[in-house]
Amino acid sequence: MKKKRFILFVLVLIITVGAAAIILTRPYEATSFVVDGDDWSATVVDGSSVLLNLNNDSNSKEWSITLEPEAFASDYHNILENVTEFHIIALSDGADEMVFQCTKDDGSTTRYILALSISRHQKTRLQIDSVSFKKCE
Repeated sequence: MKKKRFILFVLVLIITVGAAAIILTRPYEATSFVVDGDDWSATVVDGSSVLLNLNNDSNSKEWSITLEPEAFASDYHNILENVTEFHIIALSDGADEMVFQCTKDDGSTTRYILALSISRHQKTRLQIDSVSFKKCE
């Protein structure tokens, strides 16, 4: 009787350790998604970087960054006809905001806030979980 219990215990232990090993060693799969708004869109690429496209209204707007947070930073930006594209990379986990300024041809300016929520998966991989881009009132 004791031998059967011991064998059952060993089998349960092996199955538990095997399941834990599979769960802990499965590869990280980055989540990519697209967020659209009025005159802007953002595409999360490879989980930890964002391509932010801002409408230029036939080149009548100029976009610039006025505040970079610690959780993410702008890597580069391109001006492509009617769109200004910013590439933004996640640097650490947490929620933070980047401030953009839109300057029109008449010299008037408007500020916008890009907010990202970034989490850390498997303690090594950064994943952007949410993106919002709102006009400052």
